[in-house]
Amino acid sequence: MNIAVIGADAESVHAIRIMHRLGHRVIVVDQNKNAAGAKEADLHISIDISHEDEVISALKKENIDYVFTTPIGRHLNTIGAVNDALGLPGIGRDTAVLCTDKYAFHNRLRNVKLRSGHCYLVNSSTPVNPGQISYPAVFKPRYGSHGRSVHYLENADEFATLLDDIWGMHEEYDYSIDSNVSAQEFARDVKQAMEQHQKKASLEDDPNDDYIIEDAIVGTEYAVDGVVEGCNFEMMLIRRKELTPPPYRQALSYMVMMPGEDARIEKVIREYMGRICEVLGFKDCFLHTDVCILGHQINAIEMSASPAGRHVYDELIPMATGIDPTEQLLRYIAGEAHCFQPLNMKRMLLQYFDAEHCFVHGIPEKDEVAALLPEGVRLRSWECKMKLLDYLGSINDEKSLLDRGYFIIEGKNERLLDEAVDIIRNSFDFK
Repeated sequence: MNIAVIGADAESVHAIRIMHRLGHRVIVVDQNKNAAGAKEADLHISIDISHEDEVISALKKENIDYVFTTPIGRHLNTIGAVNDALGLPGIGRDTAVLCTDKYAFHNRLRNVKLRSGHCYLVNSSTPVNPGQISYPAVFKPRYGSHGRSVHYLENADEFATLLDDIWGMHEEYDYSIDSNVSAQEFARDVKQAMEQHQKKASLEDDPNDDYIIEDAIVGTEYAVDGVVEGCNFEMMLIRRKELTPPPYRQALSYMVMMPGEDARIEKVIREYMGRICEVLGFKDCFLHTDVCILGHQINAIEMSASPAGRHVYDELIPMATGIDPTEQLLRYIAGEAHCFQPLNMKRMLLQYFDAEHCFVHGIPEKDEVAALLPEGVRLRSWECKMKLLDYLGSINDEKSLLDRGYFIIEGKNERLLDEAVDIIRNSFDFK
């Protein structure tokens, strides 16, 4: 088959290599000639993937059989547009928009009673009275964010201040440091300046953008990974999240839930995802979603017809389930034998390095860490991006977390995995 990949960053490489192993020709579209996926493909088309008509025109010449979706954000719309124009399997543009437009997504689900709470559009021409909002509330960009510019608001005063910051006057922070201070005070001031710089970088609130404010959903958060075969949802993995406290609520880790571990949660998720697929029109695609469950109530937070990134689709799922979702989806599209159900589930944990407000003074080697782990725990993957004397500020967006690195461990039970995480944290020297 001729397989197109739209967006060729590093997270596309795993899928492209499997396509080649299965004998497919790969055409990638990405404006960046040095993109990691561009170097792996049979053909690289250099086009801005936000220009839907240009992408469609270019791919019409390549006799495309399927557009394979790797982790992607707002440009999922382009994939939907290509599928519509070329008559290909997979999601159409209307469904893609519901994945990328949080306001439209909320309203569609709320109209069919698949989501509770209220959601309001906020921009320069659509004022919202802070006194009319229920708190706590979450304020975030309408279109994609990767955790950027997300604010958890406790009351109307906080919302009013935020509105003034975006559409009113901005107060500049003074980064100057007094030279006549002690070493301890100097270190404190450096940390404070770096914290403020990082916070400013993660909160790029553009007054020309659209935002939403919605009721904060209470409960335990899970990430759900699956495939829509035809129009039927096949669940592969449930991951329970550990989150940073408000205001940022970044996922620090994913604990794999074993089949049968909580039959009630599995049943609630399966039934809910099946109804969403029917309502939103997902078909022949990956699907991953974040849901929040409290008792018997379940709400989707966000959803996408693409695989989860952050080392999930290409590492955690194959390790934990014994199947590679990329390979199985390609076999399904090609009309070959395939299987989306886990073959050999393992208890695993994907943990991102989460130290905050400190400098890095010591970094262990991978082999050292592996030797320290309790009996029954294996280190399956390790990538430490931190360097000596790096400053680790607040974890306030996806980039501030992923830039540190991660590890994946396998163990007999959750208690042993939690114990191993503490051992790994203590093997670093943070000050």
